[in-house]
Amino acid sequence: MKFFSTRLPQATISRPKLFFVAFCLALSMWYFVTHHETSEADVELLVNYKGQPKELYVTSGLVYTVHERLRGPKLLLDKLPATIPLPIDISRLKVGDDPTNVFSVVDELKKIVTPSQSRAFKLQSVDPPVIRLHAEYVDSISIPLKVRYRSDNDLIVVTHKVSQNSAVLSGPENEIRKLKDLDSLNIDVRVDLLDMGKGIVSKDISVFVPENSDCPHVKPEPSSVRVFYEVKGERVEVVRSYEINLAVTNPNLYEMQPKEVTVRLKVPEKNKKDVQYLKELRVMALPPDMQEGESKRVQLNFTPPEGMEIMETDKKWVIITRLSGSQIRERHNSQIVPLDKPHEGRKSEKKAESKPRHKQQTTRSKEKAPTRGERRTQKQRD
Repeated sequence: MKFFSTRLPQATISRPKLFFVAFCLALSMWYFVTHHETSEADVELLVNYKGQPKELYVTSGLVYTVHERLRGPKLLLDKLPATIPLPIDISRLKVGDDPTNVFSVVDELKKIVTPSQSRAFKLQSVDPPVIRLHAEYVDSISIPLKVRYRSDNDLIVVTHKVSQNSAVLSGPENEIRKLKDLDSLNIDVRVDLLDMGKGIVSKDISVFVPENSDCPHVKPEPSSVRVFYEVKGERVEVVRSYEINLAVTNPNLYEMQPKEVTVRLKVPEKNKKDVQYLKELRVMALPPDMQEGESKRVQLNFTPPEGMEIMETDKKWVIITRLSGSQIRERHNSQIVPLDKPHEGRKSEKKAESKPRHKQQTTRSKEKAPTRGERRTQKQRD
């Protein structure tokens, strides 16, 4: 009984044959590179700095994008990605404008380009060709935080707690030197009337370096703090009716039912009788696209002023109908006010009165004027 062996016979290739195969591959590659259609393409290099010393801070010269132009076979250029990472080791960075802080982009490209790529492509241009960095020593300072409350109303605010009482500012040594005389960092908290009567509320507030300090590289740590505060005061309930407005340029094209809504509000106690403040609540309805004669149900939109809270409304929807042309004309005619006839009568009487006076004046003038014969007799007498 025979068993078939799964072991394949070893292929024996002589050295001359291997040399011939390698020669053919090299010849085909040479032909492909030299005789194929050539073209040019722009490639974007994304610079990634690594190895920066912890005691130094780079203040200027950082470049994060480098543009290079390559020439080579069009088929290979089309396969290149649009962006290529370019790592640059800056571990030899020194303070100031030291010559070691100058990095040649071409030299950095040679570190990541393979020999086959260097033979296939030709570098036409690089922008920028050189990166010059300026570094300074890192310094830090701790400054206390001061909470300031901002509000358009006279509110009594009590601070209960701040998650951090001070912040550490870190940056270049010459910029930190400008902040040595800074007493505190102000944290501005915008207080809303809606916070009144809610007990202790909290807000996350960002920490910023003063804008007029001219320290663009200084960063605070932490970048934000949480402030716990309470707004003293009471709010009362008010019930009021509001007219519903159509949020369109030509509301005469629509008919809406109902036209008013009753709203139960919660307002600060000092504003409960302020009519101007209560009128600031806007109730709007936005008609959708409709054909003539079509009706649709539309939700109401409430826009209250600061400190006003909507508790309940008797209506949340309205029915809006798009009027036809005849309905619009009928509405327009019904809105025309008739003329005041008695007023016209008085005008006609005044005109009638003025006419006889004019006639009397003309008759008097005619009576006074002498005729030609009278003039002759008068001359003869003279």
